[in-house]
Amino acid sequence: MDLAAAVAELKRSTDTFGRLIGEQAARIPDRPALKFEQETVTYGAYDAEVNRLAALLARQGVRTGTVVAILCQNSPRFLTALGAVAKLGAIGALLNTHLDGAGLTHVLHTSGATLGIADAHAVPALLRVTGTHPVRFFAESDEGTLPDGIVALADALPARADPPPAPEVRGADVFLYIYTSGTTGYPKPAIVRHIRFTLGGIGLAALLGLQPGETVYAPLPLYHGESLFVGFAPAFRSGGAFASRRAFSASAFLDDVRRHEAVAFVYVGELCRYLLRQPPTPHDRDHKLRVAAGAGLRADVWRAFQERFGIERIIEMYGATEGNVALQNLDGRVGSVGKPYAEGQVGLARYDHARGELARDAQGLCIRCVPDEPGELLGRIDHGGGTMEYDGYTDRAATERKIVRDVFAPGDAWFRSGDLLRCDADGYYYFVDRLGDTFRWKGENVATQEVADVLNGAPGVSESNVYGVGVPGQDGRAGMAAIVLQPGASLDATAFYAHAARHLPRYAMPAFLRLVPEMEVTGTLKQRKAALAEDGYDPARVGDPLLVRDDGVATYVPLTPETLAAIGAGRLRL
Repeated sequence: MDLAAAVAELKRSTDTFGRLIGEQAARIPDRPALKFEQETVTYGAYDAEVNRLAALLARQGVRTGTVVAILCQNSPRFLTALGAVAKLGAIGALLNTHLDGAGLTHVLHTSGATLGIADAHAVPALLRVTGTHPVRFFAESDEGTLPDGIVALADALPARADPPPAPEVRGADVFLYIYTSGTTGYPKPAIVRHIRFTLGGIGLAALLGLQPGETVYAPLPLYHGESLFVGFAPAFRSGGAFASRRAFSASAFLDDVRRHEAVAFVYVGELCRYLLRQPPTPHDRDHKLRVAAGAGLRADVWRAFQERFGIERIIEMYGATEGNVALQNLDGRVGSVGKPYAEGQVGLARYDHARGELARDAQGLCIRCVPDEPGELLGRIDHGGGTMEYDGYTDRAATERKIVRDVFAPGDAWFRSGDLLRCDADGYYYFVDRLGDTFRWKGENVATQEVADVLNGAPGVSESNVYGVGVPGQDGRAGMAAIVLQPGASLDATAFYAHAARHLPRYAMPAFLRLVPEMEVTGTLKQRKAALAEDGYDPARVGDPLLVRDDGVATYVPLTPETLAAIGAGRLRL
């Protein structure tokens, strides 16, 4: 059976997570399913707790298609809520536990939920937005008295419950709303169907080489698709254990993987860089890890991480929660996000940065990139029931805005990833930058991630975040970099300048530097740029040390009030 036929079969199949829970509990009831810090939950105990929560939700009117908000840190409670939703055929809206105030109110409204499950960590944030949203929560809480809209979960759960009647749920039905974790603006709920979770379990269990009883460790938020689909789904499908913790800790990482005897772990963002910052010990290879899988491992730390910790295999991936593109690096090509799993699934289209749109030829069609030319990654939308279907967001207008038509042939339709990638002559793809992050300076395009990759190799630098800032009287945006130094290091400004000049064209060299003690990141360890760009290089807004590039002496010098005034008056051109 070819891939398209297999996918079509799974769309019709009732092989969904809700059914799998009961099957695994009947088959391996005493085997560990979940490992959270010091707590272990067997498949049988997990199934029993899922049934209790499903009974409570059913009494509240939850049924097939009902949206239930889940606002929990990584914990058994998060995953029992997920299981209860699956068994009832409901839809779980997975909410970012870092949101508060207006941001939390916004996602609660856009979820479409009127009922939710929360843990004790979420209660203070919920108390601060009481009365601003329509969701009534059952929450784990030590509070003596809770306001209207929040009910103590312990008081509402039945002591035990039978499995709920199996609903008519198939792979093509909606399972989750996962909010895109953008670095600016409010997140939007993306539609995820049961088939995606099922395919993640089947395909990645084989890809990771998981054997029954083995453990996968994923320490990053479960409200993010990476931990769910690359960690939990294959662990549960293979009859293994899923291990995690409530919040990622670089210092506790090796202790966790040793205690849980993990053979695989899931990374995202800059996690591997943070692990490399930990002081080396003779026990760095004292573990059972043999494979790491995830997204966002930069080339500048890839080999160092693999060598120091003795990880046999790294599987770098690329995907979009709301989209239909998927790339996998199965053979360890350093720095690459891999290749598409299906021929013709993706395409790279030339992007006109000056006009802020895809370039078109005389016939009005997009122009395919040549090897190593950066372009926007597109995912082909297949309306014929194949593997390339695109669901987008619950907001249909937002979904339509991500579609481009008449791309490589009249009448075709493609999903816009919003990311710049390049593809080499061997067919391997490499991430270049987010379209919104790339800026123009001196008439040239500057890809922030490519510049950051260079700066990360400078003496004493541990991490850099590159962004553009406006300069009075000059077109475009000048480059600025927030720099985190290695522990105990100080910035050698002349050596930094020499490194940047050796590897970057002059227009891409940062005009300004900001030395920060740590990088501000999202809950999924993606660097935040918007606030840094807004602060700019104004000492009145920035308490961190600021430097400006001085080409006359080939170094970076402290940014003084006199220098700032000269820049503002146009006397100093960068």
